[in-house]
Amino acid sequence: MHIKQIECFVHLAETLNFSRTAEFLFITQPTVTHQINSLEDELGLKLFVRTKRKVELTPAGISFYNDMKEVLTKTNIAIAKAKQFAHTFESNISIGYEGNVEVKYLPAILRAFRAKFSHAHIYLKIADHKEKRNLFTNNNFDLIFAVKESIDDLSDAVYAELFTGSFVCVLPKDHPLASKAMIKIDDLKDYSLILLDPMKCPTEMARIQKDIQIKCPTSTIYFVDHPLISYTMIKGQLGIAVMPDFVCPEDSELVIVSTEITDIISYGIVWHKNNPRSEIKGFVSITKEIYKRQNTD
Repeated sequence: MHIKQIECFVHLAETLNFSRTAEFLFITQPTVTHQINSLEDELGLKLFVRTKRKVELTPAGISFYNDMKEVLTKTNIAIAKAKQFAHTFESNISIGYEGNVEVKYLPAILRAFRAKFSHAHIYLKIADHKEKRNLFTNNNFDLIFAVKESIDDLSDAVYAELFTGSFVCVLPKDHPLASKAMIKIDDLKDYSLILLDPMKCPTEMARIQKDIQIKCPTSTIYFVDHPLISYTMIKGQLGIAVMPDFVCPEDSELVIVSTEITDIISYGIVWHKNNPRSEIKGFVSITKEIYKRQNTD
């Protein structure tokens, strides 16, 4: 088993589309097919069920994907570190985050960090809540941006709050609830609701969503993997969404309205307690300063 097989498998497991996988990896579709076939032959397992209409993971394929996705991430980090250390960089710093909407000042942070620590190579990876936590606890990430509740039980983690958020409702401008100053949970009854996948979001978010489902038993529920997917579905008239305000980008077609949900979400930067490297301390210090300055303006 080699890295090209793993890359093909992981990307095909995520896209379930041979042509898209080939395009992403800059190889031909027959090459993808060959890599998958050779991997299945080597393992003696059927990883995919393939028909003319669709591609699906087998139960063995799902299990293998859950493990190999992390293996591929570790491998890519290791390769990146090795290549960069072989050239001009003296150290490496790996950072995990969920998206540019939450960490909207990341470009400014990177510019300031680069100016002060030009010898450090930066590795960035977008990962969902669960993957980000796993990679951090396994020391594959030096730093992560995360909701506080998601790391409260990690004894090795140090957390610095950058901002707090609240729950809002996102809906089309012409929706009956769009003119309200504040939306109550009872107002959501009988409307189709778009919620984040409870398996991929922090416990606090999952808890709020569960309460909404209980109070709105007749609502049709759609679960999505990412807040930006919610926006597409809202515009497609499939429903309205309830989510933290800091994952809601501005959109001229949609309205963001406050809700009666009083829970406050703390979002910040996390690093390992026993990591004494100056680059880590420097990145944290720069991040805190930039957010403090932006929050004051």
